[in-house]
Amino acid sequence: MTPDPNDLDSYIGAVRSEIKLYGPFLSGREIKSIYVGGGTPSLLAPRQLRELLDTVHRFLMARDDSEVTIEVNPESASPEILMAMHHAGFNRLSIGLQSFDDRVLTSLGRLHDVRSSLSAIEKARSVGFGNINVDIIYGIPSQDIERELSGIKAVSPEHVSFYYLAVEQGTPLSMDKHFKPLNDERFEELYLRVHDEMVRAGYEHYEVSNFAKKGYRSVHNMNYWERGDYLGIGAGAHGFFKTGLPWIGMTAQARYENAYPPSAYREKVFGNNGNAAFPISRVEVLDRDTETLEHLFLSIRTWKGVDTAIVKNRALLGHLADDGLIRIDNDKLRLTVKGMCVMDSIVTELF
Repeated sequence: MTPDPNDLDSYIGAVRSEIKLYGPFLSGREIKSIYVGGGTPSLLAPRQLRELLDTVHRFLMARDDSEVTIEVNPESASPEILMAMHHAGFNRLSIGLQSFDDRVLTSLGRLHDVRSSLSAIEKARSVGFGNINVDIIYGIPSQDIERELSGIKAVSPEHVSFYYLAVEQGTPLSMDKHFKPLNDERFEELYLRVHDEMVRAGYEHYEVSNFAKKGYRSVHNMNYWERGDYLGIGAGAHGFFKTGLPWIGMTAQARYENAYPPSAYREKVFGNNGNAAFPISRVEVLDRDTETLEHLFLSIRTWKGVDTAIVKNRALLGHLADDGLIRIDNDKLRLTVKGMCVMDSIVTELF
């Protein structure tokens, strides 16, 4: 169901009001990436897209070379909306392709097919997008991984996110009694195959699930993995600041979550008296142990790795290295590709 334009206008008005609230507290703080996603941003009118970015540039300090990403689904990627996105100032497009196999797309309950996916990429290129990410899901037993890899090589996006299948309640797969997730051996086989072929095709495997051509790592995601500060704007959005949340009088390292659903979010932003207010519904203060564990878990996902000094179970390092799961250079611990397959257990054991 298409939302009422008046509801969208009201929501965008609330988002813009929230952005303005942060201006006085972030004076001198440069913004290096902007990401519009979650939900369906392609439902927004060209005017609303421009208003969003104009508000960011007017009240916050966004760098001229900021990475500005917007998500789009293939079925809604018309030439008009893609042109509007590009003209509004978005310079990176993330397309939720999910698969290059129509059978897989059907099993996932997606509304698009492979033809519309290929058309979306072609149209995005034609309107000027030179930085495109595609999301691919793998781990479905009937899936032909070679078809997925061939599809990626054919369209040659600048960035690819490979996500292992997570079966969510209510999806067609969750109701399929015959569906069985891959065993560990098959998962490792697939993961190594994806790594080998993507590297051979000229991509850098710079994070557990992400591949990029030279110069096209995701600035936005790298900030997450490096535990950088970030604002969460909009209904249900999450934010994080190491130096605290001065807009609510908090100096401790914390993350926050905005009110949800959109109706509750709008009500909090505008308040009863019409004066804009921060729509934060929950705050979590992080203690030292949580901070260290997050740093370990996030940093070890990337090519940078972590300092061995923060590892508690140091006696295990030699065994993991002997098993080919990690490598240590100049007191820096990095996962091997094989180690990335069992990353969660490695982190648990090390900390």
